Amino acid sequence: MEISTKTEKKTISRKDLNRVWWRWVFFQESCESYERMQAPGFFFAISPILEKFYGDDPEAMKAACKRHMQFYNSEPYCGLAIHGIVLAMEEERANGAPITDENINSLKTGLMGPLAGLGDSVRAGTIAPIVTAFAISFGQKGNLIAPFLLIGIMVAIVWPFAIWLLRKAYATGKEGIEEIFASGKLEWITTLTTTLGAVTLGALTANYVTLTSVAKFQLGKGSAISLQKDLLDVIMKNLLPCLITLLCVYLLNKKVSTIKIILLLCVICAAGVMIGLF
Repeated sequence: MEISTKTEKKTISRKDLNRVWWRWVFFQESCESYERMQAPGFFFAISPILEKFYGDDPEAMKAACKRHMQFYNSEPYCGLAIHGIVLAMEEERANGAPITDENINSLKTGLMGPLAGLGDSVRAGTIAPIVTAFAISFGQKGNLIAPFLLIGIMVAIVWPFAIWLLRKAYATGKEGIEEIFASGKLEWITTLTTTLGAVTLGALTANYVTLTSVAKFQLGKGSAISLQKDLLDVIMKNLLPCLITLLCVYLLNKKVSTIKIILLLCVICAAGVMIGLF
């Protein structure tokens, strides 16, 4: 009687990917630290897969825990491409492929920066401001649906794309993502979304940042010049809101904390009121 020595190939099902998705969405930043950032969330999300692959081998499971608790930080939703590729690599490794810890961690390190840049440009820099402006228009009228509308639209846009990206990255693996980078499409998309985000920021500034000057200069009997109407508005409409927004952007780029910026704006406004400028 011949005894088969073949072992069943370990695979990841669609249900497994969905489980990774839900765990990541709700626990991606639940246990952050400067040392590891999103690594605990990453590890928690893929831990059912690791247990499925290495649960019967304590040493292999211990090694998997260690390599996925290394520093990790990327944009939460575009970064799901990394999850998909890593899961594909773990699957190959569990089935005997010569994939080392360094291979997996190097891939995570190499992709988390570019994907963070893309995700921040598209989601945080473009989609979020547009949707927020739309929701604010409801909130200003006292409509309580505004915050739910904001969350609902963001979820409807971002979640389907993110779960598709996770599945696509797992299916195509490392080669699919490398092809995107090599084609130059990533740079084109980043430039386009950054530009659109800047235009959106300008529109939001014009609509929602309000700052006008009440100062007037007396030129003689019965003759006065309004700083706002006769000078600033002639140079450019909404010049003061634009300047104050650019100041905030500049300070944020210089790593000045938000609290300090708010305090500075309070000082500027208070001083302006005291001297009759605002």
